[in-house]
Amino acid sequence: MKKLGTLFSIFILLTAFTCENEPLEGEFVDEGALCENAIDNAVTAALNFVAANDDNFTQLCNAYKNALEAQINACGDDANGSVQAAIDDLGDCAIDQPDDLVGTWLLTAWNGEEQIDLNNDGTESINFLDEMDCYNNETIVFNADNTGFVMSTSYALFDIFIEVGTTDSFDFTIDCIAEVENTDITWSQTGNIVSITDSTNETTDWTLAGNTLSITFPEGFSVTDPDDTTVTVTQDLTFVYTKQ
Repeated sequence: MKKLGTLFSIFILLTAFTCENEPLEGEFVDEGALCENAIDNAVTAALNFVAANDDNFTQLCNAYKNALEAQINACGDDANGSVQAAIDDLGDCAIDQPDDLVGTWLLTAWNGEEQIDLNNDGTESINFLDEMDCYNNETIVFNADNTGFVMSTSYALFDIFIEVGTTDSFDFTIDCIAEVENTDITWSQTGNIVSITDSTNETTDWTLAGNTLSITFPEGFSVTDPDDTTVTVTQDLTFVYTKQ
């Protein structure tokens, strides 16, 4: 965010406020009082801005910017341009978004709550992608202009069957259906939350952590035996994409 880039300027300005602005005398007493009051307000706004967080950054930044502009108007003197430079450095008081999100992200995990042996090879995994050959090249592309697209290359159809002689052991069949489908998106970011809006105006909030982007869908994995609807496996499912 711009805050870090302006802390040094704030320090310089605070020093100037306390060292260079002496009360004016004689016929300029009123103007001097106005100037000193404007400086005091700017100092208070600067200190508040130093303590800003993501929730109040824009509000406190604008307050500081307005106080600096009021100081120039009241004091009528910014000979070395330091106050105006600080105003310019604040820009539009928007929180800069890291460009780490921009680029291509690959689906690398479907994480359930409990391990499952979907491919019936005797080895269970909590990452269901390890258990099938579907969803191998699912990607999200984020552009710098807050647009992008989601590319789907396949989807899976699951069947579940209870093992004969058991009540809680299951066999699965998986049918991977190839498809290529691109969905346009727009996106925004606040801190580590990335909001993705698709072409139907549905918005989902994802969590950014380093080079991974994830979202959890309650009961996102649910398979029911078509011949016996009492046989069902349901788990929350977390999609994980990794920056490429």
